[in-house]
Amino acid sequence: MANSLTLLDEAFRIGERELEALKNGDMDVADEAAVERERLISEAWAMRTSDIEDELRKKLLKMQNVQVLLTNELKKLHASLKSQLMASKKKSSGYRGYQKSVTTPGSSISNCLDRQG
Repeated sequence: MANSLTLLDEAFRIGERELEALKNGDMDVADEAAVERERLISEAWAMRTSDIEDELRKKLLKMQNVQVLLTNELKKLHASLKSQLMASKKKSSGYRGYQKSVTTPGSSISNCLDRQG
Protein backbone atom coordinates (compact mmCIF):
# COMPACT_ATOMS: atom_id res chain seq x y z
CA MET A 1 0.00 0.00 0.00
CA ALA A 2 1.35 3.41 -0.96
CA ASN A 3 1.94 6.12 1.58
CA SER A 4 0.57 9.64 1.29
CA LEU A 5 3.78 11.06 -0.23
CA THR A 6 3.75 8.48 -3.01
CA LEU A 7 0.09 9.22 -3.69
CA LEU A 8 0.82 12.95 -3.94
CA ASP A 9 3.69 12.27 -6.36
CA GLU A 10 1.29 10.29 -8.52
CA ALA A 11 -1.34 13.06 -8.24
CA PHE A 12 1.31 15.55 -9.38
CA ARG A 13 2.12 13.45 -12.47
CA ILE A 14 -1.58 13.13 -13.24
CA GLY A 15 -1.98 16.90 -12.84
CA GLU A 16 0.73 17.43 -15.45
CA ARG A 17 -1.03 14.99 -17.76
CA GLU A 18 -4.30 16.86 -17.17
CA LEU A 19 -2.62 20.15 -18.07
CA GLU A 20 -1.28 18.70 -21.33
CA ALA A 21 -4.71 17.32 -22.16
CA LEU A 22 -6.26 20.76 -21.61
CA LYS A 23 -3.64 22.39 -23.82
CA ASN A 24 -4.38 19.83 -26.53
CA GLY A 25 -8.15 20.29 -26.18
CA ASP A 26 -8.75 16.71 -25.03
CA MET A 27 -11.46 17.36 -22.45
CA ASP A 28 -12.29 13.69 -21.86
CA VAL A 29 -8.72 12.86 -20.82
CA ALA A 30 -8.53 16.04 -18.73
CA ASP A 31 -11.78 15.18 -16.96
CA GLU A 32 -10.65 11.64 -16.16
CA ALA A 33 -7.30 12.95 -14.92
CA ALA A 34 -9.00 15.54 -12.69
CA VAL A 35 -11.19 12.88 -11.07
CA GLU A 36 -8.21 10.59 -10.48
CA ARG A 37 -6.07 13.45 -9.16
CA GLU A 38 -8.78 14.45 -6.70
CA ARG A 39 -9.14 10.86 -5.52
CA LEU A 40 -5.40 10.49 -4.94
CA ILE A 41 -5.16 13.77 -3.03
CA SER A 42 -8.11 12.83 -0.81
CA GLU A 43 -6.63 9.41 -0.16
CA ALA A 44 -3.21 10.91 0.61
CA TRP A 45 -4.79 13.36 3.05
CA ALA A 46 -6.68 10.58 4.81
CA MET A 47 -3.47 8.54 5.17
CA ARG A 48 -1.28 11.38 6.46
CA THR A 49 0.85 10.84 9.54
CA SER A 50 2.54 13.41 11.76
CA ASP A 51 6.06 12.16 10.99
CA ILE A 52 5.89 13.32 7.34
CA GLU A 53 4.05 16.63 7.78
CA ASP A 54 6.90 18.80 6.44
CA GLU A 55 7.33 16.71 3.30
CA LEU A 56 3.59 16.53 2.89
CA ARG A 57 3.33 20.32 3.12
CA LYS A 58 6.02 20.73 0.42
CA LYS A 59 4.25 18.32 -1.90
CA LEU A 60 0.91 20.03 -1.33
CA LEU A 61 2.48 23.38 -2.21
CA LYS A 62 3.81 21.76 -5.38
CA MET A 63 0.28 20.52 -6.11
CA GLN A 64 -1.02 24.04 -5.50
CA ASN A 65 1.30 25.31 -8.25
CA VAL A 66 -0.10 22.69 -10.63
CA GLN A 67 -3.61 23.79 -9.68
CA VAL A 68 -2.73 27.40 -10.54
CA LEU A 69 -1.49 26.29 -13.97
CA LEU A 70 -4.66 24.24 -14.51
CA THR A 71 -6.85 27.16 -13.49
CA ASN A 72 -5.02 29.52 -15.85
CA GLU A 73 -5.38 27.09 -18.74
CA LEU A 74 -9.09 26.67 -18.00
CA LYS A 75 -9.53 30.45 -17.96
CA LYS A 76 -7.93 30.62 -21.42
CA LEU A 77 -10.26 27.89 -22.67
CA HIS A 78 -13.26 29.67 -21.16
CA ALA A 79 -12.31 32.93 -22.87
CA SER A 80 -11.84 31.12 -26.17
CA LEU A 81 -15.21 29.39 -25.92
CA LYS A 82 -16.91 32.64 -24.97
CA SER A 83 -15.36 34.35 -27.98
CA GLN A 84 -16.47 31.53 -30.29
CA LEU A 85 -20.01 31.63 -28.91
CA MET A 86 -20.22 35.39 -29.35
CA ALA A 87 -19.00 35.10 -32.95
CA SER A 88 -21.52 32.33 -33.61
CA LYS A 89 -24.32 34.38 -32.06
CA LYS A 90 -23.38 37.40 -34.17
CA LYS A 91 -23.30 35.31 -37.34
CA SER A 92 -26.64 33.69 -36.47
CA SER A 93 -28.16 37.10 -35.83
CA GLY A 94 -27.03 38.22 -39.27
CA TYR A 95 -28.67 35.21 -40.85
CA ARG A 96 -31.94 35.97 -39.04
CA GLY A 97 -31.83 39.54 -40.31
CA TYR A 98 -31.29 38.31 -43.85
CA GLN A 99 -34.11 35.80 -43.49
CA LYS A 100 -36.52 38.54 -42.36
CA SER A 101 -35.57 40.76 -45.28
CA VAL A 102 -36.26 38.07 -47.86
CA THR A 103 -39.97 37.80 -48.67
CA THR A 104 -41.71 35.02 -50.47
CA PRO A 105 -43.37 35.99 -53.75
CA GLY A 106 -46.75 34.61 -52.73
CA SER A 107 -47.08 36.74 -49.62
CA SER A 108 -46.03 39.99 -51.29
CA ILE A 109 -48.45 39.44 -54.19
CA SER A 110 -51.36 38.72 -51.87
CA ASN A 111 -50.52 41.83 -49.81
CA CYS A 112 -50.56 43.92 -52.98
CA LEU A 113 -53.87 42.42 -54.12
CA ASP A 114 -55.44 43.03 -50.72
CA ARG A 115 -54.59 46.72 -50.94
CA GLN A 116 -55.95 47.05 -54.49
CA GLY A 117 -58.89 44.90 -53.71
